[in-house]
Amino acid sequence: MPTLKASQWGLAQIKQARNEKGWSWSLDDDDTCLLEASRILEPGKPWHSGGPYANGLSQGTWKRFLAGRQPISAHAFKAYCHVLGLNWEEIVAQANTTPSHSRQDWGETIDISIFYGRTAELEQLDQWVLKERCRIVALLGMGGIGKTSLAAKLAEQIQSSFEYVIWRSLRHASPLSDLLAEVIDFLSEGKEGELPETVNGQISRLMDFGQRHRCLLLLDDVETIMSSGKLAGHYREGYQDYGELIRRMAEERHQSCLLLISREKPIEIASLAGEKLPVRELKLKGLSAEDAKRILETKGFSSLKSSADALIQLYRGNPLALKIMATTIQEIFDGNISEFLDQSTLIIGDILPNVFNQQFQRLSPLEQEIIYWLALENQPLSISELKEAMKFSVTSLSKLLAALESLKRRSLLEKEPNTEANEVIFTIQPALLKYATNQFIEQVCQQILTVCQTKSLSQLGLLRSHALVKERVSDELKTLQIRLILTRVRDRLYLLKGSDSLEDQLKAILSILEGTSDPIVGYARLNVINLLDAIEGRL
Repeated sequence: MPTLKASQWGLAQIKQARNEKGWSWSLDDDDTCLLEASRILEPGKPWHSGGPYANGLSQGTWKRFLAGRQPISAHAFKAYCHVLGLNWEEIVAQANTTPSHSRQDWGETIDISIFYGRTAELEQLDQWVLKERCRIVALLGMGGIGKTSLAAKLAEQIQSSFEYVIWRSLRHASPLSDLLAEVIDFLSEGKEGELPETVNGQISRLMDFGQRHRCLLLLDDVETIMSSGKLAGHYREGYQDYGELIRRMAEERHQSCLLLISREKPIEIASLAGEKLPVRELKLKGLSAEDAKRILETKGFSSLKSSADALIQLYRGNPLALKIMATTIQEIFDGNISEFLDQSTLIIGDILPNVFNQQFQRLSPLEQEIIYWLALENQPLSISELKEAMKFSVTSLSKLLAALESLKRRSLLEKEPNTEANEVIFTIQPALLKYATNQFIEQVCQQILTVCQTKSLSQLGLLRSHALVKERVSDELKTLQIRLILTRVRDRLYLLKGSDSLEDQLKAILSILEGTSDPIVGYARLNVINLLDAIEGRL
């Protein structure tokens, strides 16, 4: 007997329709749905509340229909959809309408036996891949946000809708020709002869398979084939062919799907994706507070108080960051989240560098400058405010806008409206802000020591481009910058240089700066004066 079950998207439609009808999960008080479904299947019989019902209809099949975990008989599935006012062909999981033959090569995919939340995201991806049959879907987000886990969960759920499923990580930056050779060998089940000599010819061979068969190709860690130190989305030398693969899979007709998992948005996705186009992108955000708390519970936190909400907000629901910090809180703070939060400014740079390091080091110099300014200001900034702050390093508004867009493509920048000034303002996540602050302090201290040694103004670096304490700001913000930036720079310099000679060397630098024009020294003169004031206790 043929059986059917609902897709993830279908389950959401079923729930909405059931709520509109006022029908509950349990039918103890109201079995209207079973009565109406019985009249659909056997219209000539009288049906009464309490049963019996038409063949195949029962509380059990109704609950299995709503849960979607186990299939039910096709005629019962169609009857339930009919009484809910739904088209069963749109609701059904496509796995039930395709051949059962399916071959999978999961490569380096991760274990997802423990997986929380992401119901809405799974429904959206299921809708794009199965119902709308998108050719390319890009799953984007910052490191640790859960992209790989979500993609693996999706692939697990929809695998039987495809004849072939193949997962590959680009962590080791495989040349496209090597990747295509592996994929084509798998798709041909080892029967493919010699491949074309050109990469374009190999892509054509892959496209031929994609047209004749329903294939799901998942590529993880796509950012590793992107350039570092430049604006986001451009490929490393020798990897530009990946852009051609993306372009052809987006523009040519086929029945397969390419799912890209990346911290950075490839430039082709930026131009080809759209709400009504066969290329879609999903920017993944952190877990909801409820699902994030479930992660903390797996780490041994049984009684979660308001401090747990503060911890989740600090890391914006980033699953990896929460797992790392939960272990630290248990081992060092004896499970006391509040005590950890009081100390997190000091320890975040020591414990959580790997979550941000790789992505931060990939930024262009201008992108790093923007991140540092947002960290120093400790508040959202508009484009005009950023341009004014960066007056000694950015002369072109177009370059600033390009860098902001690049940071957005890397999922590092958050944009929000400013209703008071009617302009967009930008900010960064609290955890990234703390990380960037620590990075800035360490880097500016090293540059100060270099200038003390060489007396070379060309080595001013961040001392020139960024103000440790801004002049024309509120007293509250100035006090914050003195405490969080200036005094920490002073204390770090004491540790690295010693207090005896530091003051004299800073005065020597100040004397050099005094006779130099502002465009050359930037904020350096103001910074050195403020450091001397901090050393002498005048702040």
